[in-house]
Amino acid sequence: MMAYFDASTNKDLASNTPPNLQSSMDVEPPIGETPSQLLAQEAAEGRRGAAWRLLHLIMGGDPRAIGAVTSLDDDRLAQHFLEFIALGTWAGKPFVAPLSVRTPHAKTRLRTLFLPASGMEPARTMRVLLAAVRDKRPTMREAAIHILGIIGNRAVVPVLLEALNDPVHTVRLQAVKALGRIGDPSVVPVLLHALHSADEQMGSQIFLALMELGSAAVPALIAESNSSSVWIRWHCIRALGQIGDDRALPVLVHALADQDHSIAWVAARELPAFGKIIIEPVLRLLVTEETSPWLVETTSYVLRQQYQYHEELRPYLEPVLKEMHSVGYRVATPNAARKALDELEASGLLISSSPP
Repeated sequence: MMAYFDASTNKDLASNTPPNLQSSMDVEPPIGETPSQLLAQEAAEGRRGAAWRLLHLIMGGDPRAIGAVTSLDDDRLAQHFLEFIALGTWAGKPFVAPLSVRTPHAKTRLRTLFLPASGMEPARTMRVLLAAVRDKRPTMREAAIHILGIIGNRAVVPVLLEALNDPVHTVRLQAVKALGRIGDPSVVPVLLHALHSADEQMGSQIFLALMELGSAAVPALIAESNSSSVWIRWHCIRALGQIGDDRALPVLVHALADQDHSIAWVAARELPAFGKIIIEPVLRLLVTEETSPWLVETTSYVLRQQYQYHEELRPYLEPVLKEMHSVGYRVATPNAARKALDELEASGLLISSSPP
């Protein structure tokens, strides 16, 4: 019978095996009748023949195989599973697994063995994952941090914060992703601090983490939106707009007049989604702020979006837009905005953005 391990390589078979050999090894050999409990024990001891049979049974949804894994009192099996997910090896040795466990779905399925109520005993899982976070191999650290993020236990937040200083960029990315998944609002200031030195890829991942944190991130984002850094302000305004919390409305409206045009346009793109509640603060901004060409562009976009969706606002907002694009717009705009506020209030169409 063909042995499903290979001492010459630690890569997936598809990466460096001739096509004819690949096709022959993609044919599943007989699994045999060895009890799953014995396969699990032998796999924990590092026997790759038992490991691939056990993996094949797990991917087939065999309850005996899954039960054997979850009930085995041996940390080594969990360590080997994590190693296989991360590196494709087993017990530190090259390992060619059957086709059924060489797919992205297979690794996702195997990760569930680490989740509470779905696989191995939680205390064992945490021991193995926390040890792997300090493994000398970056890919092992990445895999462990990824699973910790899925588990979502806030107790590991200090470990993940420490991983933000990992020397390997991909490990730091996984740490940011995991912190977003866990949802602890205490990490927001740390993520925003990390944003100061982040490259574009890390900045995008921090943004996604802040999005996952949602409303919990809003207070810190509001505080940081006054940063002297354009990079920081841009990310804060964008995140506040995407989260859609009404507490951010004054900040987003104020950002329409930001000296950096990219920030002003981010605010302009995000504000229409808040609905008619934005009309009052935007018109008041036009009354109080110096009317610059940039302010005309951003506020015109926001107001036009509103009356396109709320036809009843058109008679009040169109005159403002007309004055904003006139020759004397610097003087005419504040007056037109003030008049529109008065008329909207008199008609009962003005929705106050201020808390009651």
